[in-house]
Amino acid sequence: MNIIVFGAQGTGKSTYARYIAEKLCVPYVYSGDLFRQMSSGNTPLGKKIRDYVSQGLLVPDEIVISAVIDCLKKSDLSNGIVFDGFPRNLKQAKALPTDIDLVIHITLPEKIILERLLKRGRSDDTIETIRKRLEIYSNETAPLLKFYQENGVKIIEIDNTPPIGVVKRQIDDLLKK
Repeated sequence: MNIIVFGAQGTGKSTYARYIAEKLCVPYVYSGDLFRQMSSGNTPLGKKIRDYVSQGLLVPDEIVISAVIDCLKKSDLSNGIVFDGFPRNLKQAKALPTDIDLVIHITLPEKIILERLLKRGRSDDTIETIRKRLEIYSNETAPLLKFYQENGVKIIEIDNTPPIGVVKRQIDDLLKK
């Protein structure tokens, strides 16, 4: 089963995407990890990625698509895959070389998102950059829910305000179906 876990930054989508990948024993592709690996080196591409991230901007599509496709070529996709942070817009969705079976949309009120992100203490987590990322998510990524729905992909919304154990049980129930 090929699954995309959507949600604005700070909703907890990565926690649940990892959990789902482990439960299904399938690869987990998180664009954030890919970019951190790529930006850790002292290369022109690494510097470029660091510049985008520090300004709260998304990494350009060409870099994102290339990194994800590279990762997919190295992965065993025979039992499926879980995507986290990809695709982020229509161009990326159309470039995805695999069909999607399910989209899980993790939701959380913006006030809680801001509190969570500010507490984690990353240098690129300022009110300004967080709000910019949330705006980009709202304008570019959230519309993908309609795109996938129109293409017959099942979409499940999960509210992440309950405790993590409750949400994991909801996910377990979903995966049994």
